[in-house]
Amino acid sequence: MYIPKARWYRICLTIFLVYLIQNIDRNNISMAIPSMIEQLNLSATVAGVLLSAFFWGYVITQTPGGMLAAKYTAKRVIVISCILVGSGAILTGMVTNYNALLFLRFFVGLAEGMVWPSLAILFVNWFPDNERAKAINLVQTGLPISAVILAPLSGWMISNWSYQFMFIAQGIPSIIIGLVFAFVVFDTPSKDKYLSKEEREFLEKNRSTTVKEEGSFKEVITNVRVWIFAFGWFLWVSGMYGFGLWLPSLIGQLSSQGIGTVGLLTAIPYAFSIVGMTFISSLSDKYTKSGQNRSWFVAIPLLLSGSALIIQQFTNGSSLFVSILLLVITAMGLYVTGPFWAWVMTCVPRNQSSAAVGLVNTVGNLGGIVGPIVVGIAAVGNDISSGFYILGISMVVSGLIFCTVARKFKIEVEAEAKEGSSESVVSN
Repeated sequence: MYIPKARWYRICLTIFLVYLIQNIDRNNISMAIPSMIEQLNLSATVAGVLLSAFFWGYVITQTPGGMLAAKYTAKRVIVISCILVGSGAILTGMVTNYNALLFLRFFVGLAEGMVWPSLAILFVNWFPDNERAKAINLVQTGLPISAVILAPLSGWMISNWSYQFMFIAQGIPSIIIGLVFAFVVFDTPSKDKYLSKEEREFLEKNRSTTVKEEGSFKEVITNVRVWIFAFGWFLWVSGMYGFGLWLPSLIGQLSSQGIGTVGLLTAIPYAFSIVGMTFISSLSDKYTKSGQNRSWFVAIPLLLSGSALIIQQFTNGSSLFVSILLLVITAMGLYVTGPFWAWVMTCVPRNQSSAAVGLVNTVGNLGGIVGPIVVGIAAVGNDISSGFYILGISMVVSGLIFCTVARKFKIEVEAEAKEGSSESVVSN
């Protein structure tokens, strides 16, 4: 199918850079935490609370962020968010008081929480159904790619300067990309002055096939499917961020190496996760027909990922190679989120996609609070690896929900008009 290159290169790439940079500012504390534990004399449990502080703010602004984006435009909300995230990250490098660090991580979470539901509007406006998982996947590869960049870069910065310098240096790009976004991205194709006539006609002809164009927020919060998605996403995110935020500490314990080597080893699982994300999301778009859900493309990677993490618990200490291999398998399935969000966006009217995504992400990202704390509490004698099996169980249960309960969800689509006549709405 013809896909206008300008739209993918300019719109999708800019959104990708926003997501990439914000994920760096979200997760760079995972590389700093070993040094912070030592310098601030923190226990594993207290460090887990600090790691989760970002998500205290992040979950608060998910749904309000989506509603603000719908009212005042997604572009405006994203630009403001980028500037606030960068400012908060820079300030994080300027304080050493534990309570101040908690507040600033909370503040960065508040600012970043508005971004993903705002991006949902752009995905719906700019990408037809059969392209959306690819677009979402491309943007969400920013998460593992940020880790591939972040781990060795942060390890090098901390080794040569300090974790405070790392926070400041990595906060500046967020402000820059926010200003760039303001000039190169538009809320809808009709507002884009750089779009060709051919591209605009393509987008108008291939609009989303979601049944209704209108709907109320009440319809979103009373939609059982949205809440099932939210609960499954909660279990998924508990595993995702518990895994990601504690991974450098785990690898440090398994390898007994310095922060520079730990940074390089931490990048390995994320590098392979990009392969998993790209492969599964491409299959999802290729083999998911209009009116079908994407359940197997969501559930199978989760089940494999969670199982690998549980097995890792029982092979812990056998060899560094085996541990890294299982962590690679975990990461390859854990970050395949493109098919999931493409699936969620088919369950609500177009004008409620942002609110629905915000609601699912609000509930789901409570897992970002729970996951890191649970690992910290379960760590026996500050042995981080002893709590990772809990994350694996959470991911397996999430996968089971998506391949049993959620798999029964019917996706309604708008039938194509034939010979100028209106066709009825059909369900698969």
